[in-house]
Amino acid sequence: MSIVKFKGKRLKGLEMCETWCGFSAEDLERPGAALLVWLSRISLSRGHKMTEVASALGVTHGYLVQLKRGIRETPRISSEVVEAAAEYLVCPPILVKLAAGQISLRDFYSPRDRMADDIDAAIAHIAADPDYSFLLPPRVDSLSQDVKASLVMLYQDATGRDLLFRKLNWTRILELVRQMLEVELTPTVIRKAR
Repeated sequence: MSIVKFKGKRLKGLEMCETWCGFSAEDLERPGAALLVWLSRISLSRGHKMTEVASALGVTHGYLVQLKRGIRETPRISSEVVEAAAEYLVCPPILVKLAAGQISLRDFYSPRDRMADDIDAAIAHIAADPDYSFLLPPRVDSLSQDVKASLVMLYQDATGRDLLFRKLNWTRILELVRQMLEVELTPTVIRKAR
């Protein structure tokens, strides 16, 4: 941590954290916290400081701090920041949007699916895993579905196990995407018969 000084005197309350200084419970409750945790984990593993991450994302250090503190909303990051984060994290942009809270896991489920049941079953699986159960917060059941889903995604990332998406019918989802792309987007004029 570096101390901000002016004319040789320390300015109280203006310390600048050059690395990710940790996340409070309040930080983790904010929409999009998963992206910030992910960025911090990757940057720490690479030995990068927050200023280096900010540079890679095309934003300022202060912007990252504002996202972390909730002054700016992570789900509202621009498409340019999403693309830069995807490049930094070496992943598809859709995963950055998911972690940022721009889309949610519910967006991958049809209305008939039971996403909450799948998330609760995944949390129960993690709770039964002796290698990872201690990482769950004490009152995990009281957390929102989005926070629980983020915990499951982190577990999936750490273990390589697929607890949520294995139940989705990816063939059907890809077929729907293909159908969507085939839709003609040019307007058609229909004339009424007189």
